[in-house]
Amino acid sequence: MAVGRCGSSVQRLQRKEDDLRASEEAITAVIEFLTAFVLFLIIVTAFLSLSGLMLGSNHPKSDQLDEYALQSIQKLTSDPGWFVPLDSYGDRDISNATADWHLLNASVLLRGDLQPGLSGAFGKLDESRLAALSNVTQDQFIRGLGLPDWCSVNLTVKVVESEDSERIGILLFQDGASRRSAGNSATTNRLMMADGETLQITFEVHDAGRTPTDLIITEFMVEPIIGFPEWVELQNPDGFATNLTGWGLGRTTEGGVHSLIGDGALAGGEVLLCSGRPSLQENGGSVILLDLGTSGVLGRGAIDGLRNYTDTLQLTWNPPGSAETSIVQEVPWDTSWGIIGDQALDWNGGELENSTSWDRVSGGTPGVR
Repeated sequence: MAVGRCGSSVQRLQRKEDDLRASEEAITAVIEFLTAFVLFLIIVTAFLSLSGLMLGSNHPKSDQLDEYALQSIQKLTSDPGWFVPLDSYGDRDISNATADWHLLNASVLLRGDLQPGLSGAFGKLDESRLAALSNVTQDQFIRGLGLPDWCSVNLTVKVVESEDSERIGILLFQDGASRRSAGNSATTNRLMMADGETLQITFEVHDAGRTPTDLIITEFMVEPIIGFPEWVELQNPDGFATNLTGWGLGRTTEGGVHSLIGDGALAGGEVLLCSGRPSLQENGGSVILLDLGTSGVLGRGAIDGLRNYTDTLQLTWNPPGSAETSIVQEVPWDTSWGIIGDQALDWNGGELENSTSWDRVSGGTPGVR
């Protein structure tokens, strides 16, 4: 019996040794598999790196744009901003710098360095500063936030909470380049209070390229009362201001006459008047009144510029640094339009070359938005 019990003990010990050996072999197999898998991942990562590929969202340009977006919205919403004018020599006039940049018009702001800011008292959004963004060109806005020249931006401010349900969703500001044409982009949001409402500020930074600023012909007078000047009204339909440098107006009759509009800037939503004789020009509120009579583009008194039977107005633009002139808009008319004296043509939104796209207004409304 003692021999039997001894044999059983030996067998149990043998089985334990076998189980332990099997466990060790299993652990060894797992370790070898994990080691091989890690080595495989290292090889794959090295291959992708050498191939110039990226795993996940860690793309250098995307990371850079994320940082730009966060820094920009921080500057824009946590600071009231400032403006430093340039003196006659082009140097910064620090002694006349001001935080009240929002009280200056678009042409003044164009002649200085601006950091835009929307912060008001107690961290709320200052609505007067928000409204003043219409006096800032998109180029100024981008430079003022410290972004590089290749960046494009889009800014949207809308009401998301209000006691007045009809105001929810209203856009208080929107302008900039579209991200649809961007290869890389970054978006960030911030909520701010203003006058009891919650506003959502959405700021995009991307590499879509700058959206050209716009001007449009909105109304013109071909045949004014005898002795009074011809005039053309232009509007900036965008949210940001338009730099007027490079813009021009012309007509095609008598071989064509063309004149640059001048310098300065036109605020978003505002209109300017080009007149044959500004001293006699009726003006219903235009912030800029320009003389295009001396150049011969527009008539002044008894001297005709535009022809009421057949002519074409051309709105042109010279891109910065380019000698080429681009025709942005053309408004051609002929005898079928039936233009008569003291009758202005007011654009109703249709195709410019169609007579039906222009409402006839007796005397016109020059300078009235």
